[in-house]
Amino acid sequence: MAERSDQRTRERSQLDTEELEELLDTGPDSDDVGTGSTEEAISADADSGLLSGLGDRLGSMVTRTISRPFAGIRSRLGQLFSVRTFGVALLASIVAAFAFAFVIPFVDTLGAIAGIFAVGLGFGLVGERRQYLEVGLAGATAAALGAVMDFLVVALAGRGDLILLFGVGSGLLAGVIGHYVGRDLRSGLTRDI
Repeated sequence: MAERSDQRTRERSQLDTEELEELLDTGPDSDDVGTGSTEEAISADADSGLLSGLGDRLGSMVTRTISRPFAGIRSRLGQLFSVRTFGVALLASIVAAFAFAFVIPFVDTLGAIAGIFAVGLGFGLVGERRQYLEVGLAGATAAALGAVMDFLVVALAGRGDLILLFGVGSGLLAGVIGHYVGRDLRSGLTRDI
């Protein structure tokens, strides 16, 4: 009966491990060099072949590890955060914040927050996956920029930290709550009664 390839591979790897352990335990004798028979020379060639094979395997493992050190982290981050979605959400949040602030007179800050909420709502209605992180960060960034621009003199005078904090917090809340409401509305519209 013919052996399967995984059986042959497993037997060969066990043999390699045994030979390697024997070589590491005994080590090559320096005083026996040149005085051995032909069988010892053949055995030494087999050991060097084993070592070169082991070296090749270790080299390929090290190369894979060095060439992609953060591959697992990148794939995990790719699932958690999308740069493209963040960029689109940031651009949409900035445009909506300025548009809503322009349309609603005298309370332009509330209009900007309403624009960020609308962008979060839109992303929640349209998006198939959760995008809370992207929409929240985009809203926070847009609101922080808007707050600093509205109160630029105060920010330049050195008292802009509280204004920046208020902008970040309100934009983050508006974006995340808008996204949540949009996802909930989408779920309610698409669910069977």
